[in-house]
Amino acid sequence: MDTGKSLTERVADEIVRTIIGKELNPGDKLPNEFELAAKLGVGRSTVREAIKALVSRNVVEIRRGAGTFVSDRSGVSEDPLGLQFLGDTARVATDLLELRFMMEPRLASLAAGNSTPDQIAEMMQLCDACERKMLDGEDFSEENTKFHAAIARASGNVVVPNLAVILCGPPSMMPGTPSEQARDELVRTHREILSAIAARDGMAAYDAMLLHLAQCRRSVAEQSLK
Repeated sequence: MDTGKSLTERVADEIVRTIIGKELNPGDKLPNEFELAAKLGVGRSTVREAIKALVSRNVVEIRRGAGTFVSDRSGVSEDPLGLQFLGDTARVATDLLELRFMMEPRLASLAAGNSTPDQIAEMMQLCDACERKMLDGEDFSEENTKFHAAIARASGNVVVPNLAVILCGPPSMMPGTPSEQARDELVRTHREILSAIAARDGMAAYDAMLLHLAQCRRSVAEQSLK
């Protein structure tokens, strides 16, 4: 371990190495506190503090009564680009969408060719969860981000899933709540993306993502006028 760091920091680094070494994926469970303490040769209180530090960095998440799991956000902080300090939320949301237009249609096309059956099943579950929140008028930002990150993972490119999380933007930066009509359109276009990916139709997936992002842009423009 690096002696230039505190014991808690060194243990946190070892836990990260454990995640990488065991090739754990988002949602996979870590060894329990007792097992980690025995493996790393430290007290359980030190492991507990290290886990807290990793939770704050979005490396892991604690599920009450279930244990500690690798985070879906893969260590990406909520706002690594400091977007909240740019001030104009409508402008930030619009400019993020411009970047998404450059990347996500291609990722959807790649996902149609590269996704595994398990990844398609995951996307279906996330799409369902996002749809329920949308249609109930609830905040769907977390489910939406997970859905788009799952598409990025299914593309086969190991870098872009973290970028997808960033490009969706922190919830605090999203201007207002979409109208009922806008939510219905977002649900429909999500389904079209998923159907095209499941059908292994790269061109249709590309086009469906373009239509979805166009709907997102209309929704942002509507909110900016309120």
